[in-house]
Amino acid sequence: MKRLVSVVLAVIMVMAMSSSVFAASVDTNGAQSIALKNAKLTKAQVKNLKVKYDRDDAEFDVKFVRKSDGAKFSYEIRKSNGKIYDKSIDYKYKRNSSRKKIGQLAAQKKAAKSAGVSLAVVKNGKCKYEYDDGEGIYEVEFRNGKYKYEIEILAPTGKVTDYSWEYKGR
Repeated sequence: MKRLVSVVLAVIMVMAMSSSVFAASVDTNGAQSIALKNAKLTKAQVKNLKVKYDRDDAEFDVKFVRKSDGAKFSYEIRKSNGKIYDKSIDYKYKRNSSRKKIGQLAAQKKAAKSAGVSLAVVKNGKCKYEYDDGEGIYEVEFRNGKYKYEIEILAPTGKVTDYSWEYKGR
């Protein structure tokens, strides 16, 4: 019996040690690849590509600009598992001083489409209109599972100006 217990404990120790040795850890190049793949872009399609490691949070901050339209991408990627915990896209559009609006429902539909979720999920969140500095914007915020989304939409045109989501976990 003692021998069986010793063998079981030895097997458990070997398994625990091997899992920590073989744990998937991401380096700078891996974080860069994860972000580019998520954005569906190649290195040639972006400029100002920067990857910084944040020791306090044990994650990589990856930032770049899409050459075709100037959209700014920002990612936070965990070193331990390569999972994206925060993503933000800031689109570049010309300001529009018009006071016309597409309406709250249209803004919610656009947000749902951008996030790839159902309209019902978006309607459970917040959608508010703001007119500030000559620009009308709908700010749409909602949760879907463990993720929190924040999307800004130009009121006159329905174009997404800012899209971000954050993994809230547990």
